[in-house]
Amino acid sequence: MSQGEDRVIVTAGATAGLAAVHHRDFPEIRAEGDNPADAASQLVNHLTRALDSALTDWRRKSIELAIADVKSYAEQTKV
Repeated sequence: MSQGEDRVIVTAGATAGLAAVHHRDFPEIRAEGDNPADAASQLVNHLTRALDSALTDWRRKSIELAIADVKSYAEQTKV
């Protein structure tokens, strides 16, 4: 198991056949896709946008670590 796998949570999406993902440290930021890898790629985009509103270095670093976890997970799950 990679470092990010235990931090990326995958659930069923709102619509049948979709996967939803979020990072354990940021449950309020979620993304959906046709499969977990696609959803993770979308989550990277959402987390990257969240960097714009990070007011402290600590928050920015937390988001950057989450992005690295999700990217690692997406790479591991690509078919």
